[in-house]
Amino acid sequence: MGVVRRILGPVSCVLLLGCAAWPFGGAGHHQDDPSVPVKAGRWELFWTAVQDGSARRLTSSAGDGRSLAWSPDGTKLAFISSRDGNDEVYVMNSDGTAPIRLTYSSADEDDPEWAPDGSHIVFTSDRSGHWELYMANPDGSRLQVVTRTPRGDSINPSWSPDGRTLSYVSNKDGNWEVYVIRPDGTQDRRLTRNPAMDGFCWNEWSPDGRTILFDSNRDGAYQIYRMDRDGEHQANLAAVPAPVEGPAWSPDGREIVYASRQDGNWEIYRVRSDGSDPHRLTANSAKDFNPFWSPDGKWIAFISDRDGQNEIYLMDENGSNLRRLTRGLADKGRDRQRWSPDGSKIAYVAYVGKGASEKPSVSATRMRDRYSASDE
Repeated sequence: MGVVRRILGPVSCVLLLGCAAWPFGGAGHHQDDPSVPVKAGRWELFWTAVQDGSARRLTSSAGDGRSLAWSPDGTKLAFISSRDGNDEVYVMNSDGTAPIRLTYSSADEDDPEWAPDGSHIVFTSDRSGHWELYMANPDGSRLQVVTRTPRGDSINPSWSPDGRTLSYVSNKDGNWEVYVIRPDGTQDRRLTRNPAMDGFCWNEWSPDGRTILFDSNRDGAYQIYRMDRDGEHQANLAAVPAPVEGPAWSPDGREIVYASRQDGNWEIYRVRSDGSDPHRLTANSAKDFNPFWSPDGKWIAFISDRDGQNEIYLMDENGSNLRRLTRGLADKGRDRQRWSPDGSKIAYVAYVGKGASEKPSVSATRMRDRYSASDE
């Protein structure tokens, strides 16, 4: 059952929304370019232009892809692919051309993230027998280990905006907690100390680098928590008696958008960064989840199955002017969706072809294996 099965052992497997928003849509086919043949049963990478909805498949001729991440200048995408036999890190141009392989090991890699200045890519790998953070140049050179976890695993890397610190999650001290470390592996420090599971699906830095959001079940249902970058002043952000997932900062850091079923159905909400003034942006009997803010702060994109399968929708930052962006691609919302740095495109992962994926992303599997309450 993937990485989390190896980490946690047998646990409850429940289809519930979370950091990667386990899917609720069905199979489909690409309607934007019917001349491109579809190979059944694998993940593909796409982007869709925000202005006109035109789509481009990025990996159909080169192999599968998932866990995508834009370079800071928007010219390249890092991603994971098993096209050469096992999960490795690749980089390609933003139009899908010139894919190059960065890692070479018999183990699996996942979760690539670009440094804010584009100089490095951090990722996770189990090449040592357990999961650690590694870092390399964008051409694969100067590979180095960041974390050293003799007991347990270290996962979920996230760069601070200044690129001087990485937050991550580890169970090396016996429980899943949030840590920070310098990219050179020094100044490793634990931020959370709680018997709950902290940060197991996500930890996200505020745009000014002063605050970190993370998930935790310390109050029962999985909720969003915030803390100062030194671990001080930890607090439940939404404090509602229902699961909350998928937080995303506004570009100015003043507000946070998230998904919750606090009103009985998964909807999109917006709250100030101090937890005040929460209000609902969507109202639909379908499942609305995985909200993510545009770089200019004018739009919020999210996933919804309101038209029968998971698609990407856009709305103004106040919830008005709703429109559907994607059409016909299967099973979106199961992995990352990312705005391009200039805000002109949204790149995403879609499962193309019939049947279910045999190997979901690490982040999606973590979410699925994490929850113990049903979505129904």
